Amino acid sequence: MSQNELIWDDDALKLLEKVPFFVRKIAKKKIEKTAIETGAVRITVELMEKIKSERMAS
Repeated sequence: MSQNELIWDDDALKLLEKVPFFVRKIAKKKIEKTAIETGAVRITVELMEKIKSERMAS
């Protein structure tokens, strides 16, 4: 699966838009990379929150 094949939920895209513009592109790439690594095909708010909490725990 590639980043182009991932499906973003509307709510997840709205949440991504709240990320400061100067780090948004980096955040999007990290979210997509993690989604691919975990076998997800759809990016949801729940997935984004899970990724965020795992990164904060590290």
